[in-house]
Parts: sequence; C-alpha cells; structure tokens
Amino acid sequence: MMRRNRSRGFGYKIGMVCAAALFCLVLENARAGEKKPAREEGEFRIYAAGKEIGSEKYIILLSEGAANSDSIVGFRNPGDHHQKVQLETKLEMDGNYVPKIYQLKSNVDGQRGTINGEFTQHQAMFEYLGSGEPRKGGLLVGEQYTLLDTNIFHHLIFLARLFKYGGREKDQKFEVVIPQEQDNGVLKISEVGRESIAVRGKRIDAHHLQADSGSVVIHLWVDGRKILHRITVPSKQIEVLRNP
Repeated sequence: MMRRNRSRGFGYKIGMVCAAALFCLVLENARAGEKKPAREEGEFRIYAAGKEIGSEKYIILLSEGAANSDSIVGFRNPGDHHQKVQLETKLEMDGNYVPKIYQLKSNVDGQRGTINGEFTQHQAMFEYLGSGEPRKGGLLVGEQYTLLDTNIFHHLIFLARLFKYGGREKDQKFEVVIPQEQDNGVLKISEVGRESIAVRGKRIDAHHLQADSGSVVIHLWVDGRKILHRITVPSKQIEVLRNP
C-alpha cells in the first residue's frame, strides 16, 4: 500500500452537506466502579448559502487514555434538493484522538452503505460495504493523526482540542485521515485572533482558527473551554452553528 496524499482528493466534499434528522443516541452505562467519563453533547445546525439544510447531533465521551464519539447527521444535498442523506458514525480513539476503530453507516435515498475502519501502527485499513461488491483499501499514516471524515463536523472538535493555543508556532500541522475519500493529508492550522461572536443570539468570546488543506480553507471559532461554536467554509458557502 502506498500513502495517498492527493491535494485534489483532500479537498473533501464539504459542499455535499445538506435536512434535519431527529434521533436518540443511547450509550451503554459505565461499568460499576469505573470513573464516569467527561461528556460533551451537542447539536450543529448546517446552512448552505444562508438556508438551513441539515443538522448533526453528537456525543463525545472522555476517560483516562480514551475518547469515543457517536453522531448522526441528516441533510439534503444542496446540489440536489430531492436527495436525502443520513450518516451515522461511531469512533473509538486513544487519549490523543488517534483513531482505533471507526464505523460509518450511510443512507442516501434508501441506498445503504457501511465503512468499517481499523487502525494499527502506521496503517489505516477500511472495508467498504454497499450495493456493489465489498472492497477493502488502506493507507500508510504517521505516528500522530486524527480522523476528519466528509461532512462529519464534530470531528473538527478533535483538531480544536489538539491545537496549542498561544504557542510559539504560528502554523501547526496535523495529519488527518478521510475514510469516505480513502485519503489522507495535512491540515495547517493557525490562530487568526480573538473575536466576540454572536451564535444564535448568544455572545461568545472565541479563538478564531483557520485550517488550510491547500485546496479548502475552514474557519473555526472555539471558546476558552475548547467548545466549537461556529464553522465556515467560504468557498462552499457553508456555515455550521452550534445550538447554545
């Protein structure tokens, strides 16, 4: 297997996002005697060209040496308003947000598919299941990387937490893996400055970060607790806002 670090492929299809989906995520109770993990639960509302087109609900659980996340995204494709898409993800990581196991289930107008990912040292392996023949593929990866899949916005939270605020390095580089594209690449993240922003009527003092893949620029606004409140992708006219 050879590392695939295509700038064309890495400009992942954020522009495909699009209709709110109601759901309930049920997580197993912690085993008796275990320390209760830190928990973040939230919802993003997704907009394209100023119109609300979808939502993402997520849960992140943190415990000593481990991080897990679950999410469901529902949207209509802004390029095809009749197309309904639902994505459901489960991700297990270590304490540095390096992935261990990943699963994505998709439903595009009733056509279902599944991606199963397993991660070992310097290698990411994927199994793709759908209407056609099953296929497998892999990527070579470095020591430290995280997962940033297509249209799964809560994955950007992991990068916001890994970023070293107020550090000497203006630009910090992070390797990311994109399972839906079977691709990987490097994001350069820098802090633009501190800003006071209004998110759904609530005023927030935030760090403004800029993530640049070389083909797509993503802007993030993160508060002092490293909660991600706003995401924009200007080239795709995409804006994502966290519910207060």
